[in-house]
Amino acid sequence: MQLSESLKVAQGTIRAHKMRAGLTALGVIIGVASVIGLLSITTGIRDSVARQFSSLGAEMISINRWEWGANNDNEDVEKRKPLTLVEYEAVRDLSMVEICAPTVYTGRDIHFRSVDLGSITVCGTNEVYPAIENWAVKDGRFLSGDDVRATRPVVVLGADVANNLFPGGGGLEQTIRIGSYEYTVIGILDKKGSIFGDSQDNIVNVPYTTFGKHWGISDKRDVNISAVARKPHTMQDAMDQIRVALRRVRRVPQDKPDDFALNTSDALIAQFNGITQGFFAVIVMVGGMSLLVGGIGIMNIMLVSVTERTREIGIRKAIGAKSTDIVHQFLIEAIILYALGGIVGVALGCAIGVAVGHLTPLPTHVSLWSVGLGFGVSTAVGIVFGLWPAVRASQLDPVVALRYE
Repeated sequence: MQLSESLKVAQGTIRAHKMRAGLTALGVIIGVASVIGLLSITTGIRDSVARQFSSLGAEMISINRWEWGANNDNEDVEKRKPLTLVEYEAVRDLSMVEICAPTVYTGRDIHFRSVDLGSITVCGTNEVYPAIENWAVKDGRFLSGDDVRATRPVVVLGADVANNLFPGGGGLEQTIRIGSYEYTVIGILDKKGSIFGDSQDNIVNVPYTTFGKHWGISDKRDVNISAVARKPHTMQDAMDQIRVALRRVRRVPQDKPDDFALNTSDALIAQFNGITQGFFAVIVMVGGMSLLVGGIGIMNIMLVSVTERTREIGIRKAIGAKSTDIVHQFLIEAIILYALGGIVGVALGCAIGVAVGHLTPLPTHVSLWSVGLGFGVSTAVGIVFGLWPAVRASQLDPVVALRYE
């Protein structure tokens, strides 16, 4: 029997037992669909978070009281002193630092005529902040060095704030009230989007000197510091120099750990990728278990099929079919079942990923490698679990098989 004939016989057998074939492939369909669907969600979230982290500024060094994403419940960590403008000035003057900006925050009500936005984040910073944080100005200009030195009451609006205050557009040179103080709008930032579901555009920026005059910058209010190294490849050198300077300014004993944190978006992305790799491993394991169950199911069905078709096998052997022909026939049946299950599972998994992306806030991304993985593994498992029934069928004695009732 030629391979093409074995293929035709296998196809005919599957068509003759459609219900059994469908139920047999169900485990494969569920396994492949679950793997692709879950991988599309995890990959989408990972890519989205990576893009959002990159928007923070890939080469930025953020100096904060605490580490990003770390467990800061330790008593020593909780007792860390806030960063102040003294630390900012120390970092600003370092030789390895190209530019440096302080950021200090508060929440204040914002008013314009009859519009009241309620509490909005107010950021006190300086003129180099957009270059560090990848902000673009849509209209007008950002804060200048003169604005900072002269303690001017000027403000640059985030995109969401500008749209809410001035729904018809414009807004430059208008006077708005932030808390109990009047500020002149000199610029409107381009939209930047959300990170972890929180809008980055619901913010206003004022000179940090004006911020200090109106709301104070005391030891109880953290001053976060953002810095950029003179050259990308000297980033680690800059971090080392910053660490030495801050330990000196903050008078950290030589035998004590840092009482501040140097954070970078690359480190945060690496930390998140480490978490998602764990998710990937769990997803693949769950999908693999589903495929294993499906494979055992197909093997059992194929063994039952061998028993039911014992007489047929005997007839074929009697008229000249070789053992390899019988192996090919039954192995092809298993491969076809698994391949069909894999195709349906891939389609269903892609549909799940697309549906979740459209119907929920979760970002999804169906990657080609996950599709190839699902289909390839399903076909490979079909070969593995179809081989034993095929071999068993080929080993039947034709005389005994012909007598089987």
